[in-house]
Parts: sequence; structure tokens; C-alpha cells
Amino acid sequence: MKKLLLLTLFLYFSAVNAQISFEKGYFISNNGTKTECFIKNIDWYNNPVDFKYKLSVDDTDIKTETIATAKEFGVENGASFKRATVKIDMSDNRLENISTTKNPVWKEDTLFLKIVTQGQATLYYYVNKDMVRFFYETANVPTEQLVFKEYLLIDDQTNAKTTEENNYFKQQLFNNVKNENTSENEIKRLTYKTEPLVKYFLKYNDADAATIEKTINTKNKGIFYLKVSAGASFTSLTVDGAESSGYQNAKYDNKVQPTFGLEAEYIFPFNKNKWSAFMGLFYQKYEDSQDYGVLYSVTNSQHVEHPSTVKYSGFSLPVGVRHYFFLNQNSKIFINGAYVVTLGGKFTYESKYVNLDGKTQGNFACGIGYNFKNKISTEIRYNAGKNLLNNYMPFSTNFSSVDLLVSYTVF
Repeated sequence: MKKLLLLTLFLYFSAVNAQISFEKGYFISNNGTKTECFIKNIDWYNNPVDFKYKLSVDDTDIKTETIATAKEFGVENGASFKRATVKIDMSDNRLENISTTKNPVWKEDTLFLKIVTQGQATLYYYVNKDMVRFFYETANVPTEQLVFKEYLLIDDQTNAKTTEENNYFKQQLFNNVKNENTSENEIKRLTYKTEPLVKYFLKYNDADAATIEKTINTKNKGIFYLKVSAGASFTSLTVDGAESSGYQNAKYDNKVQPTFGLEAEYIFPFNKNKWSAFMGLFYQKYEDSQDYGVLYSVTNSQHVEHPSTVKYSGFSLPVGVRHYFFLNQNSKIFINGAYVVTLGGKFTYESKYVNLDGKTQGNFACGIGYNFKNKISTEIRYNAGKNLLNNYMPFSTNFSSVDLLVSYTVF
């Protein structure tokens, strides 16, 4: 197990070092000078306040520009950000903190806004944790936020509460971003989301249908995978026989058991698709027989050996998070961690004096693996020990395993 941990750490730090990706880009400084450079592209989920760059791809001198020193920057074939001092609505839209005020809570701030579409009207995007805001700009309107706010309306007579929407962004578009390519009905149907707003701005900017479709399809989207997995599970089991009650501990044989199952994975559409959530369902089985000692003589602490048999079967349901480290276009290493719930677990412990039917508890798991072309992956996964006799005190078990898995992506 120690060797496995050392191997995991070695592969992890090797992968981390391989992740430092500087891509061709540019930035414009406060005096208007445009500098061609290589920017560290981390596919920002939250809008950045600074960025790292170097002047040549082989340069070892990594520099930093901030929102105070650069008014625009971008990565070739990637995101571009423009600095703007704007009023932003700071209202909290989370249900537990939702406001009873319809009007925005304005705060003036200087932000790097992500450029989503450009033309006669430019659409910008800003996200900071749970806060998502869209901004726009035209030749006649300086950069301002498109206003959308959910708020709580409380009836004065019945005290009934309903969630309402301030959709002032539709009025803004009707007043300032409307031409012969768009219609009032289109504006009425709009929702405060990326895809419909991008489509509307592209249409306003006279983009043809093919361009609109291509732009929408190339925006970052989450990816769902379903995988089938099979492999070998190297299992170990010990039973704490409660020596205070006269039963010695029993160590059962380490065994190699086949395992198989399914896994569903969702790749998040940010940070260059390096993060995902997954949930699996795997079958486990273990059987063995060993002798254990029962106290025979208190005077001289003699124990008599008696046979015992253990049987376990059940489904494990890991739910966790995975992080990828890209090695090249086709290959990537990943690490993951999960909490494992046991479904339909059945454990029996049979001996001359004691027969137990156990209830299992959950456990944690972690793993490291390799993925090729999002189609085939291999993984070493360590399942920490869990108690299969959770309902029998003072008896307890420690059931753990190391799984070697091969997975194939069905779709």
C-alpha cells in the first residue's frame, strides 16, 4: 500500500507539472500598447483579476499583469476579457437569501468582462461563484449590465410568498439592441441565459444562420459519459473478535476477486474540462474460512481454535469528484475521491459460538488513472476499510480493497 501511495504521488506531481500551458495570446496595456505573448490559459470559470504570461514559449521569466495594468487580454482560439468600470447588481439570488426588493443593489466596480460576441452590439459575461451577470455595449450605450433579478413578493393581506422576476433586460434590449433582424416577440421570449442571449446578439449583428449555429455549438458545454468497467479487486478482511469477551481477532486471506460495474460521469464546462463528478455501481464479493481463538482457560489464558466462515456480497455506489491532467490531445491522467455507499450489502459471520448477520457502513475511496481519447481508461482505486458488522458491538471488521479497473466509454 505504501508503494501504491508513493506511485500515486509521483504521477500526481508529474501531471501537475505537465499542466502548465501557455498559449498564444495578447494583452493591451493602459497606454494602448498591444503585446503579443503566451498567456497561461486556465480556462477561467470565475472572471479573473490578473493573468500570467511570458514573451516567448521557451521563456522562463513568467510575468503577471493585473486589472490595474491591462485593459484587455485574450488567448488565441480562447477567451478574451475587457476591463470596464461598471455598476453591477450585488443581489443574492440564492433561494435562502433571496431579497424582497425588486430593484438591483448597485455597486460600482472595475471588472474584467468576458467578451462573448462582438459587433454593432457586444455581449459580455461575468461570473463570480454564484453570481452570474451579462453586460452589453453599443455605439451609443456605454457598457452596462443587463438587469435580471429574482425577488420575493409577500402579499400584504395573506402573507403568501411568491418568487417574481425583474426582467428589465428585455426593455434594455428593446430600447437599444433591436433592428430589422430582431422582433419584439423574440425579446419577450428571451431568458437570462448564455445561449439565447448569444443567439439574439448574433442575429442583431446580422450573422447568418450557419454562423449562429456554429457559435452556439462551440460554446463550452458539459459532457456526459456512460462507462462499463471490469477488473480485479485485491481484498483483505479482519474481524475484531472482542478479546475482552474471550474472542481473538481473525485475519482472513487476501484474495483477488473479479469486479464489474457501471459509471456515469459529467464533465463540467469550465477550467478546460478538467473537473467532473461521477457516480458508479460496482459489485463486490468475498468468502473465506479461518480458525479463530476462543478463551478456554482464564487462569493461563488458553484459547481453543474453532473454524469460522465469512461471506460478503453487495453493490458499492461511489459518488465523487475527478480532476484531469492533460498530457497531450489524446492522453490524460486523473485523480479522484469519493464517498462509497453500500447497497444491498449482506455479510455473515458463522462460527461454533457466534453467528452474525452484519450491516455495512460507508467508506471513502481514492484513485489515480489514465484516460485515452475519452474512450478507454485504467485506474488504481483504494477503498478504505469499512465495518461490515456495524450493528454488533463489540465485534467489528475492517474490509478494504485495491481495485484495478479498465473502463470503456459506451457514449
